[in-house]
Amino acid sequence: MVKRLKRCSSSRLPETIWDYEDIFLEILVRVPARILLRCKCVSKHWLSFISDPKFCHLHTLRNPNPSASAVFSNLSRDIGFIPLDFDHDQTTSTGSGSPSCDPLKFIANLCPDNIKIVQSCNGLILCHPEIVLPSIIHDSDVLRLNTPLYYYVINPTTKQFTKLIPPAAAAATTTLPRIFGYALAFDPSKSPHYKVVFLWFRDEPSPWGLCSYHNIEIYSSETKSWRLLNSSFKTHEVIYEEGVYCNGAVHWVGLFCEVAYYHIEEEHDGFVDGFPYSEEKNWETLDSRYFMESSDGHLQLIQIYSPSLTKFEVLEMGRDYCGWFVKYNVDLDPLCTAYPSIHAWIWVVLFLAKGENEDEGSSLLLHAPGKVISYNLKSNTFKSIGLTPQAGVDDSLRRVGERNHRYMETLAWVNREYDFGIH
Repeated sequence: MVKRLKRCSSSRLPETIWDYEDIFLEILVRVPARILLRCKCVSKHWLSFISDPKFCHLHTLRNPNPSASAVFSNLSRDIGFIPLDFDHDQTTSTGSGSPSCDPLKFIANLCPDNIKIVQSCNGLILCHPEIVLPSIIHDSDVLRLNTPLYYYVINPTTKQFTKLIPPAAAAATTTLPRIFGYALAFDPSKSPHYKVVFLWFRDEPSPWGLCSYHNIEIYSSETKSWRLLNSSFKTHEVIYEEGVYCNGAVHWVGLFCEVAYYHIEEEHDGFVDGFPYSEEKNWETLDSRYFMESSDGHLQLIQIYSPSLTKFEVLEMGRDYCGWFVKYNVDLDPLCTAYPSIHAWIWVVLFLAKGENEDEGSSLLLHAPGKVISYNLKSNTFKSIGLTPQAGVDDSLRRVGERNHRYMETLAWVNREYDFGIH
């Protein structure tokens, strides 16, 4: 039987409410992550309760699909930050549903080098130091300096992070680093824990990164342990430094839209052929590319070729890996006509946002200096949302570039080496 709530003064409420902890738990797991972090300041009891890993795990499982609240650029020395708030009809972003300051400012304290974000996955971020090369350097040292041996998994919401050094890859390294690919896997609808996949050369690589045999090393946040798989990963001519996690597998895309993937739970790799060579659409005419997971769990790829920068396709991969098909045809000429200041080369794609219902359709989110543009792919209509000015930000320029990353707020627990605190 539930206790009858006693009348109490407001000054005693934060203490007496813990007499009904089960009820209070059911309330708090429904509260957005950013608001819960503010509640830590109420009392030590609130701080202890909300900081408990068990509560964080439960909150993560109960809130597996938070909407994107911001977009980041990919380098810490020049982090661009776009707060998002699309739950309104205004033409100016109020930021009421978004963080008021850049949640990634704290990563500048991780190390003296520039931090490069390589992947965001449901609120967590995988990144590594990017060494700025001196002007005079021997060619044999370029690969060594550009390939870090350690990586970070960061939760910008809680400002927690963990530093990862793949032990087998590190032990095998002599003169040149062995790691050539990586990806973060985190699905809060299935588990509050994450995994990180590293690909590395089994043999000593050449200065050009060529090697015949490769290994897979996986870190699990649940067991806080590493696993070196016995099977060798079959590599292809794809870019293994920018992974996308989708439907239980991590994916990497090649120059001709070919896709290599590794299914983490089933422990097998696969490959999907790309398109044949085309004179009009090839890597020489490719202007920009966006490889991402859709809001309904599909791999999507946008490739924009010169000189037709305003007309392109949104490709989607079948769940059975049967290949790419055209999901949407996009024509942004009407947008450029309505906004003459937005030249075709000045905007970037952020992501595709799913409509609240099937009739509404999905929207393509674009960014141009000073604004975010929502382009409805079903009705071919668009809406411009002006960005709220921020101190020190020049909105005559873009805040983020082509390599940008979505940010969702989550309490997902990261094996914490250090906590910078909540400000």
